[in-house]
Amino acid sequence: MAVTVSKVFDMKALNIGIITKLSLQTQPAPSSIVNWVYDIPVSSAAVAASAFLHLQDFARNASVTDSKIGFGIDPKPSTLRISGTFRGSQDEFTSKIVPELLRGLPTPSSQSVKSLDWITSLTQLWGGPLQQPLSGYNAHDNFYAKSILVPESSPLTKAALTSYFNYIFTNGSHAPQPWFAELNLLGGPGSVINNPPPAAANAAYSGRGALWVVQHYSGVNSSPPKEVFDFVSGLNQALEGAMPGTTFGAYANYVDPELSAEEAHRAYFSADTYQRLVKIKKEVDPRNVFSNPQSVGM
Repeated sequence: MAVTVSKVFDMKALNIGIITKLSLQTQPAPSSIVNWVYDIPVSSAAVAASAFLHLQDFARNASVTDSKIGFGIDPKPSTLRISGTFRGSQDEFTSKIVPELLRGLPTPSSQSVKSLDWITSLTQLWGGPLQQPLSGYNAHDNFYAKSILVPESSPLTKAALTSYFNYIFTNGSHAPQPWFAELNLLGGPGSVINNPPPAAANAAYSGRGALWVVQHYSGVNSSPPKEVFDFVSGLNQALEGAMPGTTFGAYANYVDPELSAEEAHRAYFSADTYQRLVKIKKEVDPRNVFSNPQSVGM
């Protein structure tokens, strides 16, 4: 049975069915991609919050931000790493984008700006060879992750960012396990994620309208899991707790096993999307053959 893009998302959200073949419509690869990284030193939570507020303003500035640029921010106790790609020439990036991106920020401690072909750009972003074995693949990791979808209508506030970076400066250097945070841009001017083509507009994805997707990730190896859970949960709470009037979501691909089924449904889906998925579930899997602890309808 052939299905549309939206149906594929529905199947994934419901954990039903097995896709045996995918047919994709490809697009011409860009002639060049600019891969770029800037490490911004931050001496305090206040400096980090101020820097992030500028980057958030940059992300919403239609004079410099459009669908050609994508980036994320990786915060640490002493550094904000800003990295991304730009679908254009290196000259355009350095003359148009960089002056506004770095305006008012501390001088970068290191930087890299390279114009690359499409495959080399992807390889650099992945950090290794793109080709993977067809059998015997055994890469795995033990980790715990939480996520936040920040609405475009409610950008992160100074109070929330100050709370967040205070938590990182206070706790990040002695976390129970190696950890990272990523705040990746989803929205902004020209966002195709927030303005999808018609074939994907009704997909079971509730991140439309988000400005940032935040992932908080920590290894779970030798430390007691509760210490890891508490640390990662503290990162989320530092942001969300300082914006009590905002309804945040979560990203279903960063599964949080600590959420109950009801909590997961509220976080991952809008009310309308969830009711549509429940209807499909009752029609195609009434015996709940395909299930997990956070399944729709559980």
